[in-house]
Amino acid sequence: MAINEDSVSSEEILIHAPAELVWGVLMDFDNYHLWNDFCPSIKSTGEIGAAVEMRVDMGNGPQPQVEYITRLEPPHIVVWSMENKPGDPIHADRLQRVIPVDDNSCLYWTNDQFSGEAMAPMLEAFGEVMEQGFTRCAQGLKARAEQLYRERGTA
Repeated sequence: MAINEDSVSSEEILIHAPAELVWGVLMDFDNYHLWNDFCPSIKSTGEIGAAVEMRVDMGNGPQPQVEYITRLEPPHIVVWSMENKPGDPIHADRLQRVIPVDDNSCLYWTNDQFSGEAMAPMLEAFGEVMEQGFTRCAQGLKARAEQLYRERGTA
């Protein structure tokens, strides 16, 4: 996990479940409350261009955040981005990646890439909270996917 001058990343985490199952959990927005305490509420159709209406907990309880799906490569990559209009003080693109290791395990990693004139003070104020939240998200995804895999009797 890392905070760089223009990005925040989770740790890369090994999940003992197939990539397709992990992808299914990641894209099952109706059930984020079951595993993601950093972003316990999310609504989206999951299609390119679709709004991603989130409630994100940056330390003061869940707050609304709307981004848009800008890249979708099932079952490996999803990116949602701020609206990113010219002149916006902050631009952000959050990449989430599921990388198969073998038929029964994969790696998960997320990174939020920032730009814009307010990027540095925003990262100074919120970078650590975001890093911790992304890592909690990764750990929650791991726990949920591994639980579902065990329940299916295939682990």
